[in-house]
Amino acid sequence: MVHEIILTPLTDSTNKRQSINNNNITDKPTQINSLSSGATTYDSDSDGESVRIREVAHENSNNNNKTNFRFKENFFSDTTNSTKPSNSSAVWQYAVRDDNPNYSICCLCPDNKRISTHNGSTTTLRKHLILKHNKADLVLSHIKRQRKKTLLNPIKKQELHSMFVNCIIRDGRTFNDLEKAGMKKVLQLLIPDYEPPNRYVVARQLKQLDVFHHKQLIEQLTSVDNISLTMDLWSNRQMRCFLVITGHYFIGNKFDLQSTVLSFCTFNKQHTGVEISRTLQDKLKELNISQKVVAVTCDGGKNMIRAIDDLDLNVKRVWCIAHRLHLTITNGFGLWIVKKQTDEEKLIEENDNTNDQEDEEDVSYIEEFENNNEMDITGGLELDDESMDTNRAAEEEEELISDAVDDEITDSWTEDVNESDIDIGYAQEIIVCLMRKCRGLTSMIKRSTIITMFFDKERKAQNIKRNLCRDVKSRWNSSYSMIDSFLCLREPIEKLFDYKHQLHLQPKQLTKLSSFELSSNDWMTLSHLNLVLRPFFHATKAMSGRRYPSMGIAFYLLTRLKYFLQHHDKKEGLIVKHFKQLLMEKFSYYFENNDQQMSLLKVYAYFDPAGFVTLSDVEKRSVEQTIKIMATDETFPSTEATTTSQPSFLTMITNNTTNKSSLSEKPNISAIDLFNDAIGDATYEGSAPNKNKKASIVDDIYNYRNCVTRFNLKHKPDVSSSIKFWQTFGLQFTILGKIAQKMLITPSTS
Repeated sequence: MVHEIILTPLTDSTNKRQSINNNNITDKPTQINSLSSGATTYDSDSDGESVRIREVAHENSNNNNKTNFRFKENFFSDTTNSTKPSNSSAVWQYAVRDDNPNYSICCLCPDNKRISTHNGSTTTLRKHLILKHNKADLVLSHIKRQRKKTLLNPIKKQELHSMFVNCIIRDGRTFNDLEKAGMKKVLQLLIPDYEPPNRYVVARQLKQLDVFHHKQLIEQLTSVDNISLTMDLWSNRQMRCFLVITGHYFIGNKFDLQSTVLSFCTFNKQHTGVEISRTLQDKLKELNISQKVVAVTCDGGKNMIRAIDDLDLNVKRVWCIAHRLHLTITNGFGLWIVKKQTDEEKLIEENDNTNDQEDEEDVSYIEEFENNNEMDITGGLELDDESMDTNRAAEEEEELISDAVDDEITDSWTEDVNESDIDIGYAQEIIVCLMRKCRGLTSMIKRSTIITMFFDKERKAQNIKRNLCRDVKSRWNSSYSMIDSFLCLREPIEKLFDYKHQLHLQPKQLTKLSSFELSSNDWMTLSHLNLVLRPFFHATKAMSGRRYPSMGIAFYLLTRLKYFLQHHDKKEGLIVKHFKQLLMEKFSYYFENNDQQMSLLKVYAYFDPAGFVTLSDVEKRSVEQTIKIMATDETFPSTEATTTSQPSFLTMITNNTTNKSSLSEKPNISAIDLFNDAIGDATYEGSAPNKNKKASIVDDIYNYRNCVTRFNLKHKPDVSSSIKFWQTFGLQFTILGKIAQKMLITPSTS
């Protein structure tokens, strides 16, 4: 690499002065009086001549790794033009970049010293050249620095910086968005003299925010007694693996559920239970909550199960109920069974491998197709962006489900999905063929330009905001969304097949499109599938909330789903009954074969009014025995009844009676009163408890039954039932309330 250094004009053009100049190359320049003033003194010549010295900056020898720097030649020049790029810093006249982009090599140091240029910053390198080598020409002039100063108040500038950094975080923008020409022009017009933060400033701010919020999270968790975790491990399309750990907890005695992401990190290790467990333990130790974790909700992956079992923290592992429902539906209906194809059926699968050549052929027919008078495909397709209603656009964005499955992920939810066609039933075979048709048609419409234009025209002509979407193997509800979108867009789909011969498609494309045509029986089957899957879709949404305890409502929903599958309406067809039977078999397999998890689920459901009402009397008594054992095994900080706590239902009645009697005259002492005074007061149900008496878990359970029964008479089962109940009656139950805080923080889905 060759660098050029323009030296000061010479005072003479003789050979003597040329020799002096050559000697000055290796000597230090004249020391300036003050570097901060920016004034540099040079000896200049009246004729304005300048000398240009060309140096070789970096040569690699084949025999060794040493870097040699040498000056090649001096020559005079009559011009002052420089070949250095205008956007290049002057420090690179004396240094070269190292192989490591965060460092550079000083060409003037005999030992080739490496100087830090982290994130492209040349400040350290500039200071080194000025202080060590007296390169006064690198001192930034006072005028240049003054031009960069803004007239904004420093406090206002900092507020704007913070606001723009938060904007980048909230909207997921790239770090250099504010440096782009269009954005800079707008900012200069709105906020003159303001220089927005560049990507290096944003990166530093993010690191500072990460440290700040991490410390803040640790301080916040110090006041938390119990915390429940959810874990998820997945990979994106680029096969980058991520691990997210979310914490769920109550703060203080308030039954206000908080959900916080404790860790979101890349996972560049093998997905084994040992590695996951080790990473989880490290994250918990960083936050000082290892001894506060009471339960972990995760999917049924073998590595996840092993990771939780290896924690040795006496932590309960809880099902992800959404994952169990996913396996129930995908394997019950055989949504992803790969059936051996005949020669005729291979046409359906070929659509997944549609080559780009056919798409290019579509484009060649667009002009001819648009000019067809019989089929004006361009009519009504042009949209006026300025006249589009903002609210309507927002509604369309919410209702388009197709975009939700574009970011396909890979996780353990795909591991136990059955793909074998062994012992496949007749009903499953119908579903498999129908799903392959729907997936193939969706892909073909999105890949063919002509078909897409025709389909969008018909869809918008009928004012249908939905669009077709394809399902993914990792989420069963995407299959429901695909089925529902087909039923919503039935009329445009049927028109597509009616006019398929007028679309000027290639023969191969026309044959392929015809193989995806849905018959009347296919549409009826889609309608039946939609009917059976709709309750599961809404149940999954209800139990996946993060702002309310979901374990109790999940048990209520499972009970209702089981009732739905077991009972048949008189108007139901045979195919619907058969679909329900398929799901009921898998429902029993995935939910009722594990007694330990079902018993644990019933304990969680007991503390939710919605779950309590679905438990039988036998199940309630069994859960109450478990609660009594939990109360005796654990030590609670405040197990004594105090005057500050809210009284129970029976206590309030007794207190009211006592207050009324105190206002009246003292009654005459009867014989029975004297008897009681002689042997001591009798303890009986309904009497006011002693203030110093330990609260009994039996009393709490009795009062809880009364309160939750009265609550359910006034409120229908809802996702917010548990929060409403415990915020109203929570302080009445000294021991049961503490146990409820442990149980209600555990979510039903991961």
